[in-house]
Amino acid sequence: MICPTALFAPQTGRSSTLTKAQIIEKVLRDFRNVSEETGIPERDDVDYEKVIVAALEKSLRNAKADTEMRTCEDFGVLNVKCCRCCHGIYQHFEVSLIEIESGGSAWICCALDRALNPMKHAGDTKLPDNCTFDEMLAEFIRWSEDAK
Repeated sequence: MICPTALFAPQTGRSSTLTKAQIIEKVLRDFRNVSEETGIPERDDVDYEKVIVAALEKSLRNAKADTEMRTCEDFGVLNVKCCRCCHGIYQHFEVSLIEIESGGSAWICCALDRALNPMKHAGDTKLPDNCTFDEMLAEFIRWSEDAK
């Protein structure tokens, strides 16, 4: 799993509120840097940057252009380890503008969403950290059948 210089580093504890334009700019810059280092095919695809911008616009559609939004870094005091998948090269699909149960919204990863919205995630299936793929698959199948 590639985890670029994290878009947000929760360990710093300093505020990193960003506007919609700043988030888009930072995600594009991170994508270019990481895709160049890893050699993924999309790196030279100008049209793919349009995909990134469109995904971010959709995720941030409820945010006003000049509103400063809290990010993962703003919640460093919680000592939550950010999700590597969310903060990876495809963060434009994974990090979202989330309503927080205590009020307001923030552009955060799934790990912080779970920490900040316990009621929303109360029914989520909890898997042990050392869970094997087969165990995860079996739990997913059980969960899928329960949802029917």
